[in-house]
Amino acid sequence: MRNIKKILLIILSVFILLISGILIYVKVVTYAPTIEAKEVMESISKTNNLYIFEPDEAIANLIFYPGGFVDEKAYAVFLNGLKNEGIRVFLVSMPLKLAILNSNAAKNIYQTYPSDLPWYIMGHSLGGATASIFLSQNPNWIDGLILLASYPANSSDLSQSNINVISIYGDQDFVLDIEKVEATKSLLPNNTEYHRISGGNHAYFGHYGEQKGDGIASITRDYQQQLTIEIIIAFLENNS
Repeated sequence: MRNIKKILLIILSVFILLISGILIYVKVVTYAPTIEAKEVMESISKTNNLYIFEPDEAIANLIFYPGGFVDEKAYAVFLNGLKNEGIRVFLVSMPLKLAILNSNAAKNIYQTYPSDLPWYIMGHSLGGATASIFLSQNPNWIDGLILLASYPANSSDLSQSNINVISIYGDQDFVLDIEKVEATKSLLPNNTEYHRISGGNHAYFGHYGEQKGDGIASITRDYQQQLTIEIIIAFLENNS
């Protein structure tokens, strides 16, 4: 009996060390939000793992999946800009900062916050790929998909769906695999819109500093995000 207790104690200790190591690793590699993003988040309340950017008068609902190992608060400035245009934004805090670990988050949001307004889902990088996985399994109530510096997962064939899709990326994005963007076009509807922002890069869709391996943007972060907001608003208006 004593040996069994000792073995169980060892297993428990190893498990605790493993979990602690994972949490420390995630904290070290995660891109943190800038001061500007933190300031915006001060006025945004959190419910469970969700932040809601509520406009004075909403015209659409938008669920946002963050990029891999990016603190979700880093997108606050960008998402607040969408809120100011009348978009109700649901920002999801993902486990271990990886959207792929909670791809079905959008379903719970839809059920918890019923609305007759159009529903869209948007993701940056890994968040976009994860959103495409969700859509391939739940195609009925989402009106559109917005990919930021992203492309659909190989398992997500949306080519025959009625979902409106838009893909936005910068021409100085060296993190995004542009060959994969081209190769996965067959997984998206034929009417998918592609917008290539001149001078934009990968990290400038958020406020988290520079990203390893990224290109050097020739435009400002604020300008890239403003252009993106304008493209998104036009997309929503054309498909309303």
